[in-house]
Amino acid sequence: MISNEEYAKLIHALGREPNFAELNVIGAMWSEHISYKSSKRWFSLFKTTAPYLALGIGEGAGLIDIGDDLLLGLGLESHNHPSAIEPFQGAATGVGGIIRDIISQGCKPIALLDSIRFGDLTSDHSKNLFENVVRGISSYGNCVGIPTVGGEAEFDPVFENNCLVNAMCVGVVKKDKVVRSIASTPGNFFILYGARTGRDGIHGVSFASKDLDDKSESDRPAVQIGDPLMEKVLIDATLELIEKDLLSGLQDLGGGGLSCAISEMTEKGNTGALIRLEDVPLREFDMKPWEILISESQERMLAVVSPQNIDGVEEVLKKYDLLAYSIIGEVTNNSHYIAFYNGEKIIDLPVDLIINGFPEPERKFSIPDYIRSKKEYTIPNQGNIKNEILKIFESPNVGSKEWIYEQYDQHVQTQTVIQAGADAAVLRLDDGKYIALTLDSNSFAVYCSPYNGTANVAAEAQRNIIAVGAKPYAIVDCLNFGNPEKPDSYWQFVESIKGLGRFSNDFKLPVIGGNVSLYNETVNKEGKRERINPTPTIGIIGVFDSPDDLLANNFVNQESKIIQIGKTGKELGGSEYLRYCFNCIMSDVPTYDEKREKKSIEAITQLNKNKLIESCHDISNGGFIVALGEMMFKNKIGAKINLENIPSDEGVETRHKLFSETSSRFIIEVSNEKLEQVINLLETIGVDYGVVGHTTKEPILEIENLVSIDIEQLHSNWKNAIVKYME
Repeated sequence: MISNEEYAKLIHALGREPNFAELNVIGAMWSEHISYKSSKRWFSLFKTTAPYLALGIGEGAGLIDIGDDLLLGLGLESHNHPSAIEPFQGAATGVGGIIRDIISQGCKPIALLDSIRFGDLTSDHSKNLFENVVRGISSYGNCVGIPTVGGEAEFDPVFENNCLVNAMCVGVVKKDKVVRSIASTPGNFFILYGARTGRDGIHGVSFASKDLDDKSESDRPAVQIGDPLMEKVLIDATLELIEKDLLSGLQDLGGGGLSCAISEMTEKGNTGALIRLEDVPLREFDMKPWEILISESQERMLAVVSPQNIDGVEEVLKKYDLLAYSIIGEVTNNSHYIAFYNGEKIIDLPVDLIINGFPEPERKFSIPDYIRSKKEYTIPNQGNIKNEILKIFESPNVGSKEWIYEQYDQHVQTQTVIQAGADAAVLRLDDGKYIALTLDSNSFAVYCSPYNGTANVAAEAQRNIIAVGAKPYAIVDCLNFGNPEKPDSYWQFVESIKGLGRFSNDFKLPVIGGNVSLYNETVNKEGKRERINPTPTIGIIGVFDSPDDLLANNFVNQESKIIQIGKTGKELGGSEYLRYCFNCIMSDVPTYDEKREKKSIEAITQLNKNKLIESCHDISNGGFIVALGEMMFKNKIGAKINLENIPSDEGVETRHKLFSETSSRFIIEVSNEKLEQVINLLETIGVDYGVVGHTTKEPILEIENLVSIDIEQLHSNWKNAIVKYME
């Protein structure tokens, strides 16, 4: 549970030996999953301030001010280890947890997104995980009535035994209804309400803070069991409590259970707590006091309530039949977390010791051998380009994710304007404002270069927001990496944080929250170490200045001009083309270039403000050819392309122009009558661009002097990329 060094520090701080219950509390709170002891030292590299930032890192959700007294709440969490052992419940409770994080700040949850990773779909094990994770996400989100509007997925053998499940939630709250996760006033009461406490989820955070191995199946009891119908009632009751101004503080019970919720709230309030564990409503009546303290049973909230509001809170809870509520203790002024059970003192720990008392572990980092020995990959010239184009559209990483999102209710709450499948989802809020949401990652590029790969992932997420016409406002991240005790894994992690920090400062986009998930490694029966690709997941939220700025991601007219914005490089490292067609990842990866990114973004923004473009799509996974194909599919509009006109760096060849995943690029559609204005504006901005072709009535992709492919053939490959494995 804790290391020898940590145990020695604990004894020294207490001046005595801890008892068994105290040891369990400290074990949970000093775990990597809760304490961030290997990671938070690097968070200073992030941009964390902005004029519109209302609440940042350190709460259940970050809050941004979008005007008219309205705040948006944003959170992103992982549930990787639980999903690897129990995929349905692991994914479902991951969704439930991030929803409660959002409501703990007073927000009404309005949308969900998910980012998932699995092994190759030829593997029965990976197909089972994939199918049940998607079912878990779908079941929970659909039952609580929150639309799942976007996300992304990736498949590769490195995720065979360590699947990744990251869930993002967005909510809205009026400025005067914000609640903090804080207990600041001695004499206030702690009220626990929602589901009863059981043994599910005990040691969940400890389980999430170690490598998986062939014995991890025995950790199944550490996976929580979800009840979405209870969560729905919990949401409605909590929002009414907030609307009636009955709460002085609020926090959900996730990792660490009561140990975490109470100690974090009192630490923020510079107070203490006196808790009576016998008053905790139980599902299993033979539970030990230490089990009650660290249980991670789902659908529970902990409220801080002033004495004068107790009756009002009880009235609301009874109205919603949440009868398993209890006043379990009160806020004190002695800065200690004290818990009794039937008159016997179970724990007495200084709050600051629980939260900040762990010795910061020494972590070493070294460049992995695969980086040191990297060699440039040479593409065979004799390949058939048409076959390569058709093949890349068959990749599950490039192809349609409809099999996933058709299982989600995307239109409940009737606010969804653009749903999953576009560059970003778009929602219309009740007051008429429009927002855009995206979630992105690319583990292959990050594997090749954690610094450049991560910065480019964040840049791609930003381009997704720009491509639908919104202005990026804030970032949340979920950093999924291997064992931080291994120097090569820790190097990947640190370099990735540096890349994200660079991007956030370059574009003045604050990181307002997120999660770190480490120990995503497996030690197999032979003792061999299997590590995931480093996978930083980046969520960005954007806001529209006007609904008129909304852009389509697909071609809308025939005989329009097609223009590439941004210059193509010759790097293919980490590209889906290299991976899927040649089973190779390592090669030179596109270098992050903030100047090119800023030029391209300025071009799209100015063109859109001047109403000069018909549609827009960013170029990312799969390169130019995949972005072009995705723009053709919806309206079956063809395209005639001249690759000679693609703006590119010196030495760029045909396959680079088609498949390179160089950052800072878009494809735009421009009507003939506006072409001159567009070119004048692009010249004024000084961005690289090329008029690369035009749309056609015939549903055919024609690349001059190279290939001609029927759109139906291309679309069939793309549409069935995942379906063919899951039927």
